[in-house]
Amino acid sequence: MNRVKPKKHLGQHFLNSDAIASDIAALVPVSCDRVLEIGPGTGMLTQFLASRFKERLWCVELDKESVKWLQSVPYRSDFQLVEADMLQEDLNPILGNSGHAAVVGNFPYNISSQIVFKVLEHRTQVQWFGGMFQREVARRLCAPPGSKEYGILSVLLQAYYHTHYDFTVHEGSFNPPPKVKSGVISCERKETDFPRCSWESLKLTVKTAFNQRRKTLSNALKGLALDLPDTLARQRAEQLSWQDFESLAVQLDTRRER
Repeated sequence: MNRVKPKKHLGQHFLNSDAIASDIAALVPVSCDRVLEIGPGTGMLTQFLASRFKERLWCVELDKESVKWLQSVPYRSDFQLVEADMLQEDLNPILGNSGHAAVVGNFPYNISSQIVFKVLEHRTQVQWFGGMFQREVARRLCAPPGSKEYGILSVLLQAYYHTHYDFTVHEGSFNPPPKVKSGVISCERKETDFPRCSWESLKLTVKTAFNQRRKTLSNALKGLALDLPDTLARQRAEQLSWQDFESLAVQLDTRRER
C-alpha cells in the first residue's frame, strides 16, 4: 500500500485498478521505441508499461513525494525517471528523433488541454498518444463535426491523428474518487491525409473561429481578412471539418510567403 497523499492542486486522482491500468498499457503499440508516461504518481500504470517496454519507458513526474515513491518500487530499474514539470520540460531528448514515440498517462484534469497542445507541438515525434482524461474532454477530443462537443481540440487533434474513444472509467476506480467519470482514448498519427498548411496558421484559424463560435465564420474570422467561399461564410465553426479549416489556413501561409 502506497503512502503518497493525493494533492488537489496537482489534480491527482490515483488509479487503483490493476485491470484498467493493464488495459491502458495494452493500447500502446509495442512497436514504439520511446514511451513517455506523464504523471506516473504511484506507478499503477507504470508497472504495466515497464513490463511491456522496459528501458524504452520514460516517466516525468512533478510531485516530489511521488518521485520518492517511484524510486523505491521493485521495477525501478526498468524505466527512466525525470523529476520535472512536463509542460516546461524540453521533451526532445526523451521523445527522440525516430518519429515513433508514444505519450501516455492518467492525465491530471486541470492541465489535460495543455498536454494535448504540447503533444501536437511534438507531433512529428509522437506516433501514438492516449490515456485517461475527464470523460467530457475525452469525448470532445473524438467528437465529429456538427456535434456540441466538437471544438478547438477536436479539430486540431483530428487534423493530425486518428482518434478513438476506447472505454469509460467510473469514479470508484480512483483515490480519491473524482466527481466525474473518466474516458480512455487512443490516437494514432496520420501518415497521409494530414494538413498541408502550417501548424501556426491552422491553430490561429481554428482558435479565432471557435472563440466566437455562435457567430457565422464571416463575422468570427473578420479580423483575419480571409477570402471565405459562400459555402463556409454562412456556417459556424462547429460545422467545419479540419479540411475546411486547412483550406482557410493555407491563405494565411500564402500571405506570409509574399
